[in-house]
Amino acid sequence: MKSKTIGSLFVVLALVGITAYAPSAFADASVTMTKGSSAGQACVTANNCFDPANVQVAPGATVTWTNTDTASHTVTSGKPSDNTTGTVFDSSLVKAGTTYKFQFANAGTFNYFCQVHPWMTGVVTVGAASAPTSAPTATINATASNNTVPEFGPVASLVLIIAIISVVAVTAKTRGFLKL
Repeated sequence: MKSKTIGSLFVVLALVGITAYAPSAFADASVTMTKGSSAGQACVTANNCFDPANVQVAPGATVTWTNTDTASHTVTSGKPSDNTTGTVFDSSLVKAGTTYKFQFANAGTFNYFCQVHPWMTGVVTVGAASAPTSAPTATINATASNNTVPEFGPVASLVLIIAIISVVAVTAKTRGFLKL
Protein backbone atom coordinates (compact mmCIF):
# COMPACT_ATOMS: atom_id res chain seq x y z
CA MET A 1 0.00 0.00 0.00
CA LYS A 2 2.81 2.39 0.94
CA SER A 3 4.74 1.71 -2.29
CA LYS A 4 1.58 2.30 -4.35
CA THR A 5 1.19 5.75 -2.80
CA ILE A 6 4.86 6.58 -3.37
CA GLY A 7 4.63 5.40 -6.99
CA SER A 8 1.51 7.49 -7.61
CA LEU A 9 3.15 10.52 -6.04
CA PHE A 10 6.21 10.05 -8.27
CA VAL A 11 4.04 9.87 -11.41
CA VAL A 12 2.17 13.05 -10.42
CA LEU A 13 5.41 14.91 -9.72
CA ALA A 14 6.90 13.73 -13.02
CA LEU A 15 3.85 14.96 -14.94
CA VAL A 16 4.08 18.34 -13.19
CA GLY A 17 7.77 18.51 -14.16
CA ILE A 18 7.03 17.70 -17.79
CA THR A 19 4.31 20.33 -17.88
CA ALA A 20 6.71 22.92 -16.46
CA TYR A 21 9.46 22.17 -18.99
CA ALA A 22 7.42 21.47 -22.13
CA PRO A 23 6.34 25.04 -22.97
CA SER A 24 9.91 26.37 -22.84
CA ALA A 25 11.25 23.43 -24.83
CA PHE A 26 9.01 24.19 -27.77
CA ALA A 27 8.81 27.99 -27.53
CA ASP A 28 8.30 29.24 -31.06
CA ALA A 29 7.76 32.90 -31.95
CA SER A 30 5.46 34.83 -34.26
CA VAL A 31 6.22 38.05 -36.09
CA THR A 32 3.69 40.16 -38.01
CA MET A 33 4.44 42.21 -41.10
CA THR A 34 2.24 45.11 -40.10
CA LYS A 35 -0.50 46.58 -42.24
CA GLY A 36 0.70 49.71 -44.03
CA SER A 37 4.41 48.94 -43.64
CA SER A 38 4.79 48.93 -47.43
CA ALA A 39 3.24 52.40 -47.81
CA GLY A 40 6.18 54.28 -46.36
CA GLN A 41 8.71 54.52 -43.63
CA ALA A 42 6.25 55.49 -40.87
CA CYS A 43 6.65 52.03 -39.33
CA VAL A 44 10.39 52.71 -38.92
CA THR A 45 9.62 55.52 -36.48
CA ALA A 46 7.17 53.29 -34.60
CA ASN A 47 9.67 50.37 -34.84
CA ASN A 48 6.90 47.99 -35.89
CA CYS A 49 7.37 47.18 -39.58
CA PHE A 50 8.01 43.67 -38.31
CA ASP A 51 6.16 43.35 -35.02
CA PRO A 52 7.94 42.61 -32.78
CA ALA A 53 11.09 43.92 -34.43
CA ASN A 54 13.34 41.91 -32.09
CA VAL A 55 12.58 38.29 -31.26
CA GLN A 56 14.47 36.02 -28.87
CA VAL A 57 14.12 32.22 -29.20
CA ALA A 58 15.93 29.07 -28.10
CA PRO A 59 17.94 26.97 -30.57
CA GLY A 60 15.60 24.69 -32.51
CA ALA A 61 12.67 27.11 -32.30
CA THR A 62 10.68 28.15 -35.34
CA VAL A 63 9.80 31.76 -36.11
CA THR A 64 6.67 32.35 -38.18
CA TRP A 65 6.22 35.60 -40.08
CA THR A 66 2.63 36.48 -41.04
CA ASN A 67 1.94 39.12 -43.69
CA THR A 68 -1.04 41.23 -42.58
CA ASP A 69 -0.22 43.98 -45.09
CA THR A 70 -1.84 44.33 -48.51
CA ALA A 71 1.51 44.15 -50.33
CA SER A 72 3.92 41.24 -50.69
CA HIS A 73 7.09 41.22 -48.59
CA THR A 74 10.20 39.09 -48.13
CA VAL A 75 11.97 37.87 -45.01
CA THR A 76 15.62 37.85 -46.04
CA SER A 77 18.60 37.33 -43.75
CA GLY A 78 21.22 40.06 -43.62
CA LYS A 79 21.04 43.82 -44.01
CA PRO A 80 20.20 45.81 -47.13
CA SER A 81 23.77 47.17 -47.16
CA ASP A 82 25.78 43.94 -46.86
CA ASN A 83 26.78 41.20 -49.29
CA THR A 84 25.45 38.27 -47.23
CA THR A 85 21.75 38.86 -47.92
CA GLY A 86 19.75 35.67 -48.08
CA THR A 87 22.63 33.34 -47.19
CA VAL A 88 20.91 31.99 -44.04
CA PHE A 89 17.23 32.23 -45.05
CA ASP A 90 15.11 33.87 -47.73
CA SER A 91 11.35 33.56 -48.00
CA SER A 92 10.96 34.87 -51.55
CA LEU A 93 7.71 36.86 -51.83
CA VAL A 94 5.28 36.32 -48.98
CA LYS A 95 1.89 37.36 -50.32
CA ALA A 96 -0.73 39.18 -48.23
CA GLY A 97 -2.40 36.85 -45.76
CA THR A 98 0.25 34.11 -45.98
CA THR A 99 3.10 33.04 -43.71
CA TYR A 100 6.75 32.04 -43.84
CA LYS A 101 8.43 29.79 -41.26
CA PHE A 102 12.11 29.19 -40.49
CA GLN A 103 13.64 26.96 -37.83
CA PHE A 104 16.78 28.37 -36.19
CA ALA A 105 19.08 25.45 -35.38
CA ASN A 106 22.19 27.40 -34.32
CA ALA A 107 22.65 30.10 -31.71
CA GLY A 108 23.46 33.57 -32.96
CA THR A 109 22.02 36.93 -33.89
CA PHE A 110 20.28 37.08 -37.25
CA ASN A 111 19.38 40.38 -38.91
CA TYR A 112 16.70 40.30 -41.57
CA PHE A 113 14.83 42.71 -43.82
CA CYS A 114 12.33 42.95 -46.66
CA GLN A 115 14.05 43.15 -50.07
CA VAL A 116 11.03 44.95 -51.57
CA HIS A 117 10.83 47.50 -48.72
CA PRO A 118 14.37 47.71 -47.26
CA TRP A 119 13.31 50.02 -44.40
CA MET A 120 11.56 47.00 -42.88
CA THR A 121 14.19 45.39 -40.62
CA GLY A 122 14.25 43.02 -37.68
CA VAL A 123 16.47 40.78 -35.56
CA VAL A 124 16.14 37.21 -34.32
CA THR A 125 18.39 36.36 -31.38
CA VAL A 126 18.81 32.61 -30.91
CA GLY A 127 20.17 31.42 -27.56
CA ALA A 128 18.83 30.79 -24.08
CA ALA A 129 21.02 33.31 -22.26
CA SER A 130 21.33 35.97 -24.96
CA ALA A 131 20.15 39.47 -24.21
CA PRO A 132 17.70 40.96 -26.72
CA THR A 133 19.15 43.49 -29.12
CA SER A 134 17.72 47.00 -28.83
CA ALA A 135 18.13 47.89 -32.50
CA PRO A 136 18.56 45.79 -35.62
CA THR A 137 22.28 46.52 -35.98
CA ALA A 138 23.75 43.23 -34.77
CA THR A 139 25.94 41.12 -37.01
CA ILE A 140 24.63 38.08 -38.83
CA ASN A 141 25.84 34.57 -38.17
CA ALA A 142 26.18 33.58 -41.81
CA THR A 143 28.57 30.65 -41.60
CA ALA A 144 26.95 27.47 -42.84
CA SER A 145 29.71 25.22 -41.46
CA ASN A 146 29.52 26.54 -37.94
CA ASN A 147 31.76 24.70 -35.44
CA THR A 148 29.73 25.57 -32.35
CA VAL A 149 28.74 23.01 -29.75
CA PRO A 150 24.98 22.39 -29.79
CA GLU A 151 23.02 23.79 -26.88
CA PHE A 152 20.40 21.35 -25.66
CA GLY A 153 18.64 23.70 -23.24
CA PRO A 154 15.31 22.62 -21.78
CA VAL A 155 14.83 19.82 -24.32
CA ALA A 156 17.51 17.77 -22.58
CA SER A 157 15.66 18.11 -19.27
CA LEU A 158 12.44 16.96 -20.89
CA VAL A 159 14.14 13.89 -22.39
CA LEU A 160 15.76 13.10 -19.04
CA ILE A 161 12.41 13.28 -17.22
CA ILE A 162 10.77 10.97 -19.76
CA ALA A 163 13.67 8.51 -19.47
CA ILE A 164 13.44 8.45 -15.67
CA ILE A 165 9.69 7.88 -15.76
CA SER A 166 10.14 5.04 -18.25
CA VAL A 167 12.81 3.32 -16.16
CA VAL A 168 10.78 3.63 -12.95
CA ALA A 169 7.60 2.39 -14.64
CA VAL A 170 9.32 -0.66 -16.18
CA THR A 171 11.14 -1.47 -12.94
CA ALA A 172 7.97 -1.08 -10.90
CA LYS A 173 5.96 -3.26 -13.24
CA THR A 174 8.52 -6.08 -13.24
CA ARG A 175 8.76 -6.04 -9.45
CA GLY A 176 4.99 -5.86 -9.11
CA PHE A 177 4.66 -2.97 -6.65
CA LEU A 178 3.19 -0.31 -8.96
CA LYS A 179 -0.21 -1.20 -10.36
CA LEU A 180 -1.71 1.54 -12.55
